Amino acid sequence: MIEKIPLQIGCSTSSQQADSRDNFHELTVINTEQDQLRAEIRDSLEMTDKGVVKNTIGNYVTVFTQDPLLKDSIRFNLLTERIDIIGDLGWHRSSSVLTDTDLNFLQYFCEKKYGLSSDKKMRSALSIVANNNCFHPIRQKLESLVWDGVPRIRHCLHHFLGSAEDDYTEEVFRHALLGAIRRVFIPGCKYEEVLALVGGQGIGKSTFLRFLAMNDEWFSDDIRRLDDEKVFQRLQGHWIVEICEMLATNNAKSVEESRSFFSRQKDTYRVPYESQPQDRLRQCIFAGTSNSYDFLPLDRAGNRRFLPVMTDGTKAEVHILDNEAESRAYIEQVWAEAMSIYNDGHYSMKFSPEIAKKLIEVQKDFMPEDYDAGKILDWLQSYKGNIVCCRMLHKEALGRMDEPKKYQLHAYVEIMRSEAGDKWRRFENPRSFGPEYGRQKGWERIKTAHDPPAREANPGNQLPDNQPKPNSIPNEQAVQLGMPAEWLEAG
Repeated sequence: MIEKIPLQIGCSTSSQQADSRDNFHELTVINTEQDQLRAEIRDSLEMTDKGVVKNTIGNYVTVFTQDPLLKDSIRFNLLTERIDIIGDLGWHRSSSVLTDTDLNFLQYFCEKKYGLSSDKKMRSALSIVANNNCFHPIRQKLESLVWDGVPRIRHCLHHFLGSAEDDYTEEVFRHALLGAIRRVFIPGCKYEEVLALVGGQGIGKSTFLRFLAMNDEWFSDDIRRLDDEKVFQRLQGHWIVEICEMLATNNAKSVEESRSFFSRQKDTYRVPYESQPQDRLRQCIFAGTSNSYDFLPLDRAGNRRFLPVMTDGTKAEVHILDNEAESRAYIEQVWAEAMSIYNDGHYSMKFSPEIAKKLIEVQKDFMPEDYDAGKILDWLQSYKGNIVCCRMLHKEALGRMDEPKKYQLHAYVEIMRSEAGDKWRRFENPRSFGPEYGRQKGWERIKTAHDPPAREANPGNQLPDNQPKPNSIPNEQAVQLGMPAEWLEAG
């Protein structure tokens, strides 16, 4: 006699979900072909002295690895770092990720077929079985691609987005592709660059990045703030992460925060279904899109992490959505070519000297104007002294009478390093800058053969014309005036 199980599944009346109800009904009735096998599995389980199946992790592991329905269905996804359930188990499922509903059905199944009824032991067994059956969907996809031998990396961004077809664009794009491949085959490897596609709206920049991920589930554009407490969870399970309109970098509290975020090789956090935080090696790369031509943050130390590429929809050969199937096939061949380079092993993740120099020039084109740097450079041109410090720049070059903030002092150091380093040399041993500024680190003018003699640029050394010279006043008074020690000795 066939046993009927009075079970209603909370699904809509679609034909697919109706089929799922029918399939689950088949699970919960006596099946002549599978019942004998399950009887043998039950006999192999650990029993009590009274012949009752024990609720042990080992018994659950036996069921999950030997039952004809569940065998090979439980796997650990190395990309999402979650358990996946593969195949049709007889109930409606919207994705492969293990859900609470799946747990409920699995527990019901184990209880009905094997007399097992410990939710805690079942979860432990699921973890063990899954971790013994790992897979990585992106690795499998990349390894399955066969390159047809036609080079496309150099041409790709021009083909879809109208970018220049030159050495710079090719090397920057190849760098991003190899970085993405390395991140899935070597999770946590060093890769801190951000490919940035710049150009007008509607030309398909975001769609290109989504197609570049090959599977929409491996793409995310959900990063709005780098300081979001859940930002790291938003990275989990994704490969290509778009920073839309570079909003996250614009919202960053500081340039240092942006640098730190993109440079990380792992993230440490706890997700709701885990009891302890874990280190998660990054498997994604970041790519930005922007319609603005000054999208880069004002980073005087250099925006070396950003790889800008101009786009021009009027020069593109096709719009990426004209034929989605053809576009996706083209991009798969781009990845196949990149995999050929990766497998060959003869590549470098460092830019050639020519491209590195070009990159610095391109990055400057996309940075906002640095007003402080302009004022400081103008002031230095007319300044007659030989040494200068940050507090002098703050007050005399920029006309600010307040006490300089720490971030402002850092900014002045970067301006002098990046904009005036060819004329001013940093000194680390503090020198006296008189009563107003005290002893400070600073810069000294680099003298050349063509420079006219200049006065010592120490404000404390500059005496008004009506002030007595050091030899004509007592040493005690000279000390009060903050005169240098060598003048006192002369007195």
